[in-house]
Amino acid sequence: MRTGVRFTLPKPPPGWPPLWLAASMLTAGIAVAFGVVRWITHFAADPNAQDTRVWIVAARIGLTHGWSHIYDLDLERQASAGLGPVGSLIDSMHLYLSPPPAAWIVIPLAWFPIPISYLVWTVINLIAFVAACWFVCPGSRLVRITVLLVSLGLWPVHYEFWLGQWVVADLAFLALTWCLLDRDLWALAGVALSIPFFFKPQDVLLVPIALLVSGRWRPVAVFAATVVVIAVASAASLGSAGIASWLNSLAIARADPHTAPMTYAFVFGHDPLATGVEVAIGLAALGLAWYRRDRLELVFALGVVGTTASASYLHEDDIAMLVLAAWIVLRSRPSMPQQAWLVAGIAAAQLIAVGQPIPMLLWEPIWMVLLGLEPGLKRARLPAAAQLRGALPVSRE
Repeated sequence: MRTGVRFTLPKPPPGWPPLWLAASMLTAGIAVAFGVVRWITHFAADPNAQDTRVWIVAARIGLTHGWSHIYDLDLERQASAGLGPVGSLIDSMHLYLSPPPAAWIVIPLAWFPIPISYLVWTVINLIAFVAACWFVCPGSRLVRITVLLVSLGLWPVHYEFWLGQWVVADLAFLALTWCLLDRDLWALAGVALSIPFFFKPQDVLLVPIALLVSGRWRPVAVFAATVVVIAVASAASLGSAGIASWLNSLAIARADPHTAPMTYAFVFGHDPLATGVEVAIGLAALGLAWYRRDRLELVFALGVVGTTASASYLHEDDIAMLVLAAWIVLRSRPSMPQQAWLVAGIAAAQLIAVGQPIPMLLWEPIWMVLLGLEPGLKRARLPAAAQLRGALPVSRE
């Protein structure tokens, strides 16, 4: 006798992907196509307006006037003259702030026209982003393509490519660091980890500290030694006058409240309360990294999200670093609450495009907590699933 009905979802035809995966890939692909059209329109309107111009100008100054002058604002204005209404701007939002190695690296692009340099830089970054996603993300080829398209469709990632920024360079070297650590190649991992600190250090600041508090001191020791060597070379190239000019440029940028739209200063203003919140979040991230020290993927993800959540200087494009943390977490088959919160993070990232950073500022610390609770959430999933199966009616003969 039939006493119940078994509830099942229709299976896709053999060889077809699941409906949810196909729908996700299609939706993300449409978002990426829209972003490419928007990127082309922006580039065609003002080919010199991208942030890449700032690094190219610094490299040109270093080659012609000496590396101690790369933070000279008057020389930056001279080198930018005639590059259009935005391309010629040198102000708190458009000036060279990165350490000297960032200018050294773009020397091969220095004497190309700015638009050509930007296009070459974009292609290099796109290849690096795809490679990082492919090597870090788990799953089949179709799953990886879907994750890649979703990542490229996020506003912070799109905005990074729009500007020609350094965030993808940071992300790529951090992905390389993760892959090397995962293979226990700790010496090479320490060297790789040091490189982003000379591009945009505010995007990776807590990662080595998280590794250190988790007991992984060997790669951190190599990291520190490499940083010291490059820092000494940078200081020698600048001299005392160049260092003073660099500090002056940093002070100009820090004095502008618009240079920190993705920090808690947006909510509390530039006062001790915002600083206190940022410090507390950073310490919480490090505490959770110590608590989950037996799980490298959680330690690494907490270092990344702890960095962005506690930063006092952060722009919309810097949030793109979080996709690397998400890729790493996905490798360990995260719990359902973790998966749901990652989906919520997509919405929070897209709201940044319409000038709403608060959802992301709320999302980040909650994700930190979920990362700290993840092993427990994952263990609780199995009994809950068993109870659910027991509650469903089954067919009996």
